[in-house]
Amino acid sequence: MSVWLAALALALAAAGQAASTTVPDRQLFDGVTYREERRTDAAGEPMVIHIVTLDLTRPRLRMGVTPPDRSRGMEYVAHTVRDALVANHAQVAVNASYFLPFFGGTPKGSDYYPHTGEPVSVSGAAIGAGRVASPVEIDQDLRVSAILCLGRRSEIRAGQRCPAGTRDAIAAGPHLLHHGHAVPLHRSLAAEGGKGPRTAFGLSANGRRAWIVVVDGRQKGYSMGADNAALVTLFRELGGSDAMSFDGGGSSTLAIADGKSATVLNRPIHTGIPGRERPVANELLVYAPVLLAEGR
Repeated sequence: MSVWLAALALALAAAGQAASTTVPDRQLFDGVTYREERRTDAAGEPMVIHIVTLDLTRPRLRMGVTPPDRSRGMEYVAHTVRDALVANHAQVAVNASYFLPFFGGTPKGSDYYPHTGEPVSVSGAAIGAGRVASPVEIDQDLRVSAILCLGRRSEIRAGQRCPAGTRDAIAAGPHLLHHGHAVPLHRSLAAEGGKGPRTAFGLSANGRRAWIVVVDGRQKGYSMGADNAALVTLFRELGGSDAMSFDGGGSSTLAIADGKSATVLNRPIHTGIPGRERPVANELLVYAPVLLAEGR
C-alpha cells in the first residue's frame, strides 16, 4: 500500500471513533478527490458515505464502462470490481449494472451466483468501450429507469436510450434526480426503497462536476445504509442536478488504483460477511493521470 493510502487509512480509522464526522477531501488523481462522511440518520442509525468527486473539465479525465466479454456465452464474465480496475488499467472503479442470473447465497455461505468466471448478462442497455454489451430491455427490471450516457458530454437520461456518438453507457436506477427535481418511484418499487448499501452517480447542471457515491450498509454499529430519499438529499447537498442509482446491496464496491494493484475504499458486504466482495458484471471506470508529486 502506498504512503498516501496508509495515511488515509489512519485518518479513516480516527474518523470512525466519532459519529457524524467528515474526513477532508483528499486528491486521489488529477481531477479526482475523495472523502468519507460518517453521519447519524433521523432514526439514530449510523451511515458511512464514500464520495468521489470528478472534475470533468480536466482534459485527461474520462469515464468508461467495462467492455463486454462473451467468452462464456453471455454478455459478461463475472469478476470483482477490484479485478476489473486492474484489468482495464483504470484509476477508479465502481459496480454498475444489475445482472442475471443472480442468487445472493446463504449467510456466510459459498452457494451464491455468480462466482468469479461465471457468465452473466446485465439488465437494460449497456455499452462498453464502444461495443454494445446489452440492448434496450424495457420490461426486464423495473428499477432500470435511467441511463448514463458518456460521449462528447456526460448526461443522465430517463429511459435507456442515448444520443448518437455515445461510446459508453449504463442503464440502471431508480432515477433519483432530473433537472433538480426528485423523480417519483414506480409504485411497485416502494417496498424496495428501504435502507441498504447503495451505489449512485450524479452530475451538476453545467456538466462540470460528477459524483460517485457509495453508502455502506447492513452492518449494525457501523453503517445501516441509505434509502432513495437520503440519496436525493445527498446529491442536492453536493450540487447535483441529475442523479441515478446503480446496482446496490452486496454489489456496492468502490476501488481505486494503488500502483499496479487496487484498494477497496468502502466496506462491501456479501452473504453477510463485511469486506467480502461480490463478483459483478460491469463497472463505471474512471481514467485520470496519477499525481507524480505524491510519489505515486
